[in-house]
Amino acid sequence: MTTTATAAREIARADRSAARRHRDAELAAWQDLMTTLDAADWERRTVCTEWDVADIVGHLCGQAEDVNKPWSFPLRDRRARKIYPTTPLLDAHMMIQADDHRGTPYDVLQNRFGKLWGKATKTISRNPVLIRRMQVKIEGIPGFDKLDLGYIQDILLARDLWMHRDDVCQALGREFDAGPYADEVVAQVMRDIVDGPFWSGTPVVLTLTGQGGGTYRLGHGDPIATVSTDAIAYMRTLSGRDDQPTVKLLDGDPAGAEAVATCRMPF
Repeated sequence: MTTTATAAREIARADRSAARRHRDAELAAWQDLMTTLDAADWERRTVCTEWDVADIVGHLCGQAEDVNKPWSFPLRDRRARKIYPTTPLLDAHMMIQADDHRGTPYDVLQNRFGKLWGKATKTISRNPVLIRRMQVKIEGIPGFDKLDLGYIQDILLARDLWMHRDDVCQALGREFDAGPYADEVVAQVMRDIVDGPFWSGTPVVLTLTGQGGGTYRLGHGDPIATVSTDAIAYMRTLSGRDDQPTVKLLDGDPAGAEAVATCRMPF
């Protein structure tokens, strides 16, 4: 087994300055992407159920609004329970975000995205420590029951921007440029899957190839297998977007490859 793998549990949490770099890079990439879209592109369906490209941008606008006006979050939750009573609350909340911006002219939507996130990213960077330590309850997602606001805003929102940009590129049939900080974003995901109840505990060395690649040691004890897969494709698998990953068992027990292929963590 390789001895150069990074222990996922020992990966440092991205600090505020790193999170700002990740977020700023994603916002710039989104603006570059949106300037290339024509009307047909905005209307293309995506892997996100019932959402087209414009709906994803609307959802992301809603994310920024919830940062800029924190009271919008409980108000949207209330509407989500009423309008989508059989849908898990977090999913329903995001559906409300998209609903609120549906029908907006595409040029207006792009401009709105820029303005909302321009303000939101400054707000996130300036929030005092006491605000960042506030715990947010998220219903229905084991492991994400209570999260610090700072973690949500620094890590999860940047990850959401990043992964949804890949969703759009998938819908458009374009190559996804994972950006200059892809390896850092992926490393934070690796930390999270072993921090929460998501990893089975099977000790494995996982080599992620391509953009955002790296080699990680997951679980406790001596690894039973060395497994390889593409980094971006695996992010899609982990998040439930692709349930048929291409996972290669390089050596060891096939149970290691099964643990990698079946692990899921919502994002």
